[in-house]
Amino acid sequence: MNIERSSFEPGRRVRTTISAVVSVLAAIAIVGLLNFLAVTRKIWRYDVAAQSTESLSPLTRQILAAQTNDLRITILFDPESDLYPHVDSLLREYAARSPHLQVQTIDYLRNPGAAELAKVRYQLGAGATDLIIFDAGDRHRVVSAGELSVFNSEDTQAILAGEEREIRRSGFSGEYHFTSAIAALQERGETKACYLLGHGEHPPDSQEPLMGYARLLKLLTGEKNLTVEYLKLNAATNQIPADCPLLIIAGPTAPLLPVEVAKIEAFLQRGGRLLVLLHPYAAEKPSGLEELLQRWGIAAPPAYAGDEQFTSYTKLDVISQSFGSHALVAPLRRAAGALYFPLPRIVAPMPANQMPADAPRAEVLVSTSEHGLTRSNLKGGNAGFDPAKDAKNTSVPIAVAAEKGGVAGVAAGRGTTRIVAIGDSTMFANETLDKPRPEAGNRDFAGLVVSWLLDRPQSMAISPKPIREYRLSLTARQQRLLRWTLVAGLPGAILLLGVTVWSRRRA
Repeated sequence: MNIERSSFEPGRRVRTTISAVVSVLAAIAIVGLLNFLAVTRKIWRYDVAAQSTESLSPLTRQILAAQTNDLRITILFDPESDLYPHVDSLLREYAARSPHLQVQTIDYLRNPGAAELAKVRYQLGAGATDLIIFDAGDRHRVVSAGELSVFNSEDTQAILAGEEREIRRSGFSGEYHFTSAIAALQERGETKACYLLGHGEHPPDSQEPLMGYARLLKLLTGEKNLTVEYLKLNAATNQIPADCPLLIIAGPTAPLLPVEVAKIEAFLQRGGRLLVLLHPYAAEKPSGLEELLQRWGIAAPPAYAGDEQFTSYTKLDVISQSFGSHALVAPLRRAAGALYFPLPRIVAPMPANQMPADAPRAEVLVSTSEHGLTRSNLKGGNAGFDPAKDAKNTSVPIAVAAEKGGVAGVAAGRGTTRIVAIGDSTMFANETLDKPRPEAGNRDFAGLVVSWLLDRPQSMAISPKPIREYRLSLTARQQRLLRWTLVAGLPGAILLLGVTVWSRRRA
């Protein structure tokens, strides 16, 4: 006798039911995850240079090859930070190229005890977060997360024009800062910079946002490994020290005495290096430096530069992406960087027909765009346009470098005079040095200026590494459609498929 067996045994029915339930739960979990990512607006980033085995610049590889002492690198970071993968992968590549580098990460959120010990050891302050510490034993250097990003200039231009837009990160400048820190720790000698005082210059130890220079001082003593000495030249016995290769004159608002100018001239004649920053609020008051700069091929007339296109609501500031061919600004030019000048004065090379044949070579570093203009009407403290004197729709220089002796722009020995004159001293003030606008590279520019003046090329040829961000932009209607598709459509389809299979099997 034949016994007819069921084509759908109870055990098989249970397994099918469990499989359907698991599938539905998995689908719900996936939908929930997608909704979580949508709510948090997660941005997926992919570093196009991350897979390159030759992503480090030749100068970085050279400096790593010269590292002979152990160097401990501590990444004090939140691993969930957008920057952390870039920081970690780059420093791991550094360590792979040099056996003397040891890299460790401290997550200050999950391991607050270790983070506090690091803060105490390096005197970082209780609120210090997202830092990279380079420790050579007796000395250390700290790089903060705020120094590592280059932001999209188009976004910033739109914000300056009044649009609401999120600022996107377009570049990662970690290699420049990391290599500079390692190079500074490799230098065992002490280099001095003299900071002139006594004429209303920007106070170097002040935290005041608009006029203080405390952040520039920190850059000089930290990243650039300089000893800064404050200097006054008004007394007959005061001289620029022989061991001081760099003199900084940051925005004098009162005139220098002729005896002081003579001392600065003698300093330049023996191969000194000079950084002059003109104060934007002192254009009507001669500082005494104008004639000195003219003798070295630089004109600093009592007039302002503007830009009718690349400016903000003030219409007085300039956001410049116009760089000359000089080696000093090559990294900014390659990276399509930008500089922010709150109120720049004109600083330009002297006309060649007004200079002797053996005059210093002066070159434009930064200028306005072709939409620039000049303003020479200074009556009543204003910076007005004078149709009889001023020009429009022309590129106006606002920063110049001059050199005498040696080959322009390349390594120069002692005896070669170098000068950088900048038409706005407030571009290096505390508020504008680090974050004048998110895309501006004022801090990098300050570092490049000092590196060129002191003939330190090791960090000048390192450009930011590009970062690509991929985003999915949806209208409100598309977002609603996608939401209901994920919440109801996909789970419903899976459930319907499960019911259909179950029904067919049961039949």
